[in-house]
Order: sequence, then C-alpha cells, then structure tokens
Amino acid sequence: MSIWLLLLQIWRADAAFDLITGLSRPKGLALDTLAGRIYWAEDGIMKLRSAKLDGSDIQDVIVKELVLEAPYGVAVASTLEKVYWTSQCCGVLRSNFDGSDQELIASSKYAGGIALDEESEAVYWTDWMQGRLLQANMSGSEAELLLAGLASPVDLAIDLGFDMIYYSDIGLGRVERANFQGKAVQALNMSWAKTQTYGVAIDSRARKIYLSDYEHEGDDYVGRIVRTNLDGSESEVIVSEPSMSMPFGVALDSEAGIVYWTDHKAGKILRLALRCANGTIAVAAGSNSSQVQVQHEAAEHGSSIIATCPEGYNGTLVLACNNGEFSVSSGICGERCPVGSVVQSLDMGQPSVLNHSMDDGEVLPVQCPGGLVGTSELLCSAGKVWLKSDACREARPCQAGSLLMGDALVSHSSLPNGLVEASACPQGFQGQYSLFCKDGEILSLHNGTCQATCEAGSFWVDGGAVEVLHGSIIEGSSLRVVCPAGSAGDGVYLSCSGGLLNITRQLCRRTSTDCKAGSIIEGSASVLTETLDDKKQISQLCPDGYTGSLNITCNLGVARLTGSCHPGCAAGVAQDSLAVNLRHPAGSHGELVFAECPEGYTGNMAFKCQDGNLSLACDKSCACAVEENHVLEELPLVALAATATASLLLLVFGVGLFRHRLAKRRAMAEAVAAIVGDMTSVSPSPGHCLPKEVRSSSDLSSSSRAKTAEGLVDRPIGLPLYWATTEGMEIFPDPNRISEVQQLMTDTWRACYTRDRRLVAGTERVPTGCRVVNVLRVENHRAYACYSNYKNSVAREHGPCKPFPTQTSNRINLLDDSINERYLFHGTNPEAAHEIARDFFHIDRAGSSAGCMFGRGIYLAENASKSDEYAKEGAGVYVGLCAMLLCRGVLGEVLTVSSSGDMEAEALAGPYDCVCGDRLAAAGTYREMVFFKEEAVYPEFIVIYAQVFE
Repeated sequence: MSIWLLLLQIWRADAAFDLITGLSRPKGLALDTLAGRIYWAEDGIMKLRSAKLDGSDIQDVIVKELVLEAPYGVAVASTLEKVYWTSQCCGVLRSNFDGSDQELIASSKYAGGIALDEESEAVYWTDWMQGRLLQANMSGSEAELLLAGLASPVDLAIDLGFDMIYYSDIGLGRVERANFQGKAVQALNMSWAKTQTYGVAIDSRARKIYLSDYEHEGDDYVGRIVRTNLDGSESEVIVSEPSMSMPFGVALDSEAGIVYWTDHKAGKILRLALRCANGTIAVAAGSNSSQVQVQHEAAEHGSSIIATCPEGYNGTLVLACNNGEFSVSSGICGERCPVGSVVQSLDMGQPSVLNHSMDDGEVLPVQCPGGLVGTSELLCSAGKVWLKSDACREARPCQAGSLLMGDALVSHSSLPNGLVEASACPQGFQGQYSLFCKDGEILSLHNGTCQATCEAGSFWVDGGAVEVLHGSIIEGSSLRVVCPAGSAGDGVYLSCSGGLLNITRQLCRRTSTDCKAGSIIEGSASVLTETLDDKKQISQLCPDGYTGSLNITCNLGVARLTGSCHPGCAAGVAQDSLAVNLRHPAGSHGELVFAECPEGYTGNMAFKCQDGNLSLACDKSCACAVEENHVLEELPLVALAATATASLLLLVFGVGLFRHRLAKRRAMAEAVAAIVGDMTSVSPSPGHCLPKEVRSSSDLSSSSRAKTAEGLVDRPIGLPLYWATTEGMEIFPDPNRISEVQQLMTDTWRACYTRDRRLVAGTERVPTGCRVVNVLRVENHRAYACYSNYKNSVAREHGPCKPFPTQTSNRINLLDDSINERYLFHGTNPEAAHEIARDFFHIDRAGSSAGCMFGRGIYLAENASKSDEYAKEGAGVYVGLCAMLLCRGVLGEVLTVSSSGDMEAEALAGPYDCVCGDRLAAAGTYREMVFFKEEAVYPEFIVIYAQVFE
C-alpha cells in the first residue's frame, strides 16, 4: 500500500461533512452509484483517484506518470465500466475503472467540466479559455462545436428529461442553459450568487440544480453549496460552513439523497445527506434520568419538524435534521400528574388530592378561600404534585389619589376593598367612568373613559383664499364641513385627536380661478399664452422653427398642455454613405430635404428631418456618383504619385539599413505625406482623445488603402501590422508570443529583495523566475489613437531625444528610438489586467496598491522581477497564476532621480516627459519609469504566468 493511501486513511475526518481530507487541490468528481464508488481529479499530484462512497479503499486510477497534465473534470459511464476525464492540454480521455486501456476520445485544449449522455452515447465538455461548449461521441470522434461566444465556462451538467445542458460561466458570473443543439440560451436567476460559481449538478426528478460558489472574504475564501429551481429561483443555501473555502466540483446521488463536493483550497471531499428518515428518537423525560421514545416523520436537511410527546407525557419537541440525523433543537417531554394525585405539602402538613390533571412543570394557581386574597401555587414535577407557595392574606383598602381616564386626569377618594364608585368626566371632556377598589388597587370598569373636545373656530384653505367655519368636535370623531360661499368642492373633512383639530382632506377651491398670460415650455420650444379663464381651452400653433400645435387648458389657475412641438433642421452640411459633404437647405420636422452633390459628383441626395436631426432617406447605400471625366483626368496623376511613392520608400529603406531605424520611419512618413498630399493627419492635442463614436476629418484622411482578396480595405496608418482589427476593442490569445515574452522576462529577472516585496506582496520569499502560461494581445483602438497622438506630439516638441537605453530595448517589436519608446512591465492581477486593457490607466488611482514614491503617476519597470512584486494571484481559472502588463511607453526626455519625492511638477514644468526613479544606483535594486500622463502608456500585452521558486 502506498504512503499516500496510508496517510489519507489516517486523515479521514469525523466532521459533520468531511468524507476525505488531506488531498492536494481536488477539482472535478463523479459517482458510480452501481459500484458504490466516487472518482475525483487531484490537480496537485496530477492523479485521477477513486474510493468507496464512505471514503474508504482509496485507489489511484491514473497517476502522474501516465498523463501529460493534471485531470480536471470527471464523469463515469457505469454501463460501459469506463471513467472519462478532461485534460487542459489534450482534451477528453477515458479508461477502465482500474486505469487500463487509456485512450483519447477527442482532442481539445483548455477542456474543463464534462458530462455524459450514455443513452445517446454523447460526451459534452467546456473550453474555459475560448468560451465554448463542445461534444463528441463517447467512443471517440472529432470535437464538434455546440455553443460559442461564452466568457469562461468551467463546469456543466445535463438534464436528460428535458434535453437541456446547464453550465457555469465564471467570466460572466452566472449560470446559463441551452438545448442539446446549443440553442434557446437562457441565463438563470443569479441574484443570490457570490463572485465565483463553479460546480453544477442536476436532480432531474426533483427539478433542482445544485451549485457551488465562493467569494473572497479578507485574505481567505468563503464557500457554499446552493440548491435552486432549474431556472435559478427559490435559492436555498444548504451548506455554508466556516471551514468551507473553495468548493469546486459537485455530484449528486439522488436515490440516496446525498450530495458530494470537492473543496479545492482545503483539500477535501465532503458530503451531505439531504434527508432524515422517519422513525423514533430517544429523549430525556423531564427532570428524570429515564428516556422516552418519540416518533417523528421524515424531513429535509436544514429543516425542522415538530414531534408530539407520547401518551402520559406533555410537551412537543422541535427536531432539526442535519446531514441525515435528527437532534432535539428545543422542547422537552414531561411526565403528567394525573387526576387524583396527592399534593406533597412542603411543610409536611395534611396532604390534599388533585381534582384535575396537570402537565409536567405546570404551576396551578389556587384562589384563597373566604375573605382572603391571594393564591396558593401547585407544581407538577416528574409525575408528582407539590405545594409551591402559599400567599393568602387580608385584602387592602384603596387610598385617595388620581389616575388618567382617557384624556382627563381624574381624582377619587379613599375606597374600601370591593367598592365601586361612578363619576362624570370633568368640564372640557365628555363621557363617564366607574372605579373599583381591588386589594389596594383602583381599577376602571366597563371601559369608561373621558374624551377631550375640539372647540369651535375657523381655518383657511386653498392657499389662504377660502375661510371655513366649524363647530366643536368630540375627541376621536370626524366631521365634514361644506364649502362656504365663493368656493366650490366636496367640502373639508376634519377630525379631533388629543384635543387638536386635523384637516384630513380639503376639496374647497375658489370658483374664480384663471390662468395668467406667460410662456410654457414644451420640449425645447417656449410657447406664449394669453390670459385664460378657468376651464377655458384654446389651440395654438408651435413657434417658428417648430412643427405642430398645442391645446392649452386652464384648470384652477394651472395651464395644462396636450400635443407636441417638433424642432426643424437648420441649413448646413450633411454626408452621404461615402462621407461626401453636401450642403442642404433648412427643413421642417417629418419633411424630406434634398441636397445637390458637390462639384466633381452628380446627383441629388434625399435626407429626412426628424426632431432637428438629418438622416439619409434611402434604405440602401446612398452616395453621390463621381463624374466620369473627373475620374479619367485624375487617374494618371494617381498612378504617377503611387509610382513615385514606391520608389522613394525603397530608396529610404535602403539608406535606413545603415542608419537609425526610427529616423528611417520618419523619413518615409514625410516622403509619403509630401507626395500624396491628401494624407495630412490632423491629430488631437496630447491628452485629448476623441471618443470612439466620433469620426473626425483626421480619421477620414489618415487611412491607407491595401489590396486584399476581397477588394480595397481601409486600414488606419500607424497601426501595428500584426493587429487583426481596424476599430473597436478586442483581446486575442497570441500563443506565438509566449516564447519571446518568456525569454524577455527571464533575461530581465533578478532575484533581488526589496521592501515592496514585503509591504505589497506580503512575503519575504523571492521567486527565482517565472513560467509564462499565456500571452493575450490587446487591440484597443481608442486607447492606441491617444497613445499615437501623444507620440507624435513628443516627436514634434522634443525629438530626437537624448538616448535612454533600458534592458528591454530592441526586444519584441521595433519601436521609435528617437523618442525612447520602450516596452516596460506593470505588475497586477489577471482581473485588473483585463480592466486596464479594456479602459485606460487612471492616474487618479495611482498609489492605491503600493504608494507613490516619486509622485502620482503610472509606474513601469524594465525588470520583470520588479513588477512581479506588485503582481497578485487571480481567482477561479487564474488560481495560482499572476498577471503582468507588457506596455509600450514613450519615455521622451527622461529626468533621472535617485531619492524619493514628488517629481510631477518638476517633470511637467521642465523639458521632461517622464521620471526614472534610479534605485539601482542608490540601493542596488531596480529602476522604475514614472509617467504623469495617461496617454504616454499603452498596455499591448497581458502576460499570464506562474511564479517559480527553488
């Protein structure tokens, strides 16, 4: 027997949910209920293992030596006696239950969760990196795409009863479902979910779905197992233990009513019995040491039921069902005292006989005899009756005094015990009351009370325009007063409370209310009105420049509008579908406006005016036609310009082989601009980037035409040639970059300890290197346009700049040396890296992680090991992985300092574009580059990597 097996058998815990502990990062799991075994993938030791459902007889199915990469998801085909699993490097594999006859079923990278449909002989799995669901034959076939366009699906389960597939997508933070054809996609109600939802299991008969989720809480994770309806509604947390950190895979034995799950971080497999069976439970009988058997019904885990104590006992029990077992939550079964029980006197006097039964623990008051007051108390305990107390005495009289009767404080004389005194309420109050003396205490009989009254008077309504008179009102009553002369309405409703008059509703209005002349705003139009009598209505046209009419009604001094005014379109310039400018006249809302094509073009264009905005009135492509003679005259000049351009570019390229690379590029750009003439770029000033939805004249002129198989395609000048898009924002996996980025990070890695390694990373342990897992290319055209404009402005104002070499010089791609353009590193976590790539760096957030040693700016480093100090592990599929941004940065003229201090003002005021914090010269550690303008940096690559320690 292996050492691992011995240790696992020793470490099996007896906790409420623990089944197997001491595992190394378990992930997916599956059940073979026919054979009574559980299978799981153990990522930390790259094994596929199995055990009996009680956690015993742990066996290795597939070991590290037999796999290229650790198993991820697991599924069992009981009828075939096969176990299936996924591997992120290879795809879907299977073997016999003992690990023999291993074979590859379907090739697929980044394979995650897996599920089987044995009846249809189909296997389904997730591709978490490329956001896809795939399928293949269980005996082996090519992978077929079922559903694409997802973010990061990590697990899935199938509902054979309704041919639906459910999958958790941590990239979108939700669970979705689709049919077996990948159609009818629907998101579940996930309002209850935490940050990360992973494992999925389906109970087809009960129409329930079981999910695992977790979230960060401080420096740790807190996880749960949640059960909902198949649409995500009626969620209930069935397990939420302090010891649960990162629940991952989920499997369900619906017949036995047991759910199993793995805890990836805690290294456990846990289980929970979902039902407690009916039967009996032994409980203590009151204060006796004996026990009584109590029958109970079945219950669901986490619920409670009420069980009635057996005959001869009183009371009920609240039984709580937890992991298949009942426990007494509250209540007790006490032995009754039957009729005829002898009262045990505390003073051992003459015993008496009980004339009715008592419950255990019940205290029975007994009235004192004769003219005495008070009670004696009898106690039933463990089937015997005891005299608990004897408090009989003479009754006391009531002293003179006062008490509150409703709203009035009334006085009374001294009264003997048992006497009743009747009185009328004092002046200002209405009602009568009766007082009764009982053993020294004055009591009120027959619900007597004294109510205050509200005196007669008057008040004003309708903004002080109408005076209303009223008479006195009894406390607690209400009154309706009719509207006085000169007003109209349903009247005024009054109530009296605590002697104060309240107006609950007033409907009296002056009958001579009119509307004064003035202006009324309707949309963007100001409409003038004349003086109107109340209830009068007039119609009025909208003012000049607007179309429509309004109905104006005067109602109690308020002018109310119906109808609308639509603004027209002023004369100006509009564009056809090919961006040709056409001058057009003014037009009214809803009308067609015709514009004549400019010189060099033929035809007229029709535009529609809608609420002040012009749009093309044709359904298909609308454009002015170029005059044929004009094209023929221009063609020789275009050909000559193209020939001259090509010759000059070749000449400049040959000379540039012996000169500085970037000087060559500027010469080429200037030559092209001088010959072509119409490609002059009007760039925004540095720091002012155009919104992505606005296309300026510079956007229209700064594009080059490239011949492709499909025809002529516009490609903006200045974009990297390896970019796949020409607009918008996309992030692409770039596997061809992995080797050269790995080499760059290795070459710039120094195992050097700094204070930030402890203050930011929270450790003094320094990685000796890194292993690059993936490289993602960021094509953010809006951010790159801002960066390009900034480059041009630095080149115009400071170029050529004093050379500033870095350890990343001349690596990855050719950059502009004349302005010290360099690739530099920025450490972060995977989630934040995607956030920065999709937006921008924000200087207003500078220092939120590691402070600002040289001022508030964007901090980049030439050494990957320096940026690694600020990198953090991600969550979900990024557990154990860090992220680093490989950014383009324009250093320009560099101000080098070796001591800390805010350098922003000095750098911006002087002829500098960035600051180099040279701690390499001062302390032998690293150099950092600090940029004080957001557009000076463009994050082009996201590097996902793992730290390597000796």
